[in-house]
Amino acid sequence: MYLPNLKHLRYLVALHQHQHFHKAAQACFVSQSTLSSAILKLEQQLNCQLIERDNKSFLFTNQGNAFVEKARKLLVDANDLVSFAKQQGQADGGVFNIGCIPTIAPYLLTDLVPVCQQALKNLLIYFREDTTDQLLHLLKQGELDAVILALPIVDSGFESQVVGKDHFYAAGAPQAMAKFRLGQHYQSLPEHSVFLLSNEHCLTRHAIAACNLADTSRINPFSATSLSTLVQMTAYHQGFTFLPEMAVNKGLGRAEGLIVEPLASKVYREIALLRRATSAKTSVYQTLSEILQNLLK
Repeated sequence: MYLPNLKHLRYLVALHQHQHFHKAAQACFVSQSTLSSAILKLEQQLNCQLIERDNKSFLFTNQGNAFVEKARKLLVDANDLVSFAKQQGQADGGVFNIGCIPTIAPYLLTDLVPVCQQALKNLLIYFREDTTDQLLHLLKQGELDAVILALPIVDSGFESQVVGKDHFYAAGAPQAMAKFRLGQHYQSLPEHSVFLLSNEHCLTRHAIAACNLADTSRINPFSATSLSTLVQMTAYHQGFTFLPEMAVNKGLGRAEGLIVEPLASKVYREIALLRRATSAKTSVYQTLSEILQNLLK
């Protein structure tokens, strides 16, 4: 029995991801005809139809969808195996790709990078900033070795280690903060005076849930795409918002003229490090976890 070519499996997974032959071929740096013929050869070898085709479109069969999931896992395991071999006996050698969400990355990496340069000298580390959903997808695909994000998340199937707590702070213009201080009750704030990040940022969901901000009339319809924009809009409109402690510690909010104070309720989000349980880079993951725990004390 001949085993499938890993390169052909990668072409198939790319086609499933992009749902377009030309885009999949570009992603794999091959011609469209090369990709198409490789997938056809794979079907012939397996004696199984993976894709239904006509002149203008294609559709993955049920068997094709199931096969792609198994192929994706096999490719991830193969990449881990190659990475393990390339370490050549060095537990902290090779390349390590870390993902981090935008409400953490700018404020944590300035401290994390120099520590990693000393503690993991033989490791080439690359960071990618993206949303929680996209980072989890890339981790599953094997394109990332670990991700740093905020809990809670839907059960992802990854190994997770809580590395610290990040408390929420109230931040607002003097007038808004004066009203909020009257018992720290959001009902005392004017309508549309609370500014938040867009819904794709988990910080917004965490703030609304943790702070019991049920009255949406207080929330401004404007939604920022970054914490920097959020504080600028809050300051401009003399409003109110929430900021994570790690950003406050870097001066965010106060530099824009906002009054920044800890919440009396001690609301926080948990910061976690996630990885695939099958990854061979256990020692690097453990070292990184210890570094993060020390930084987030």
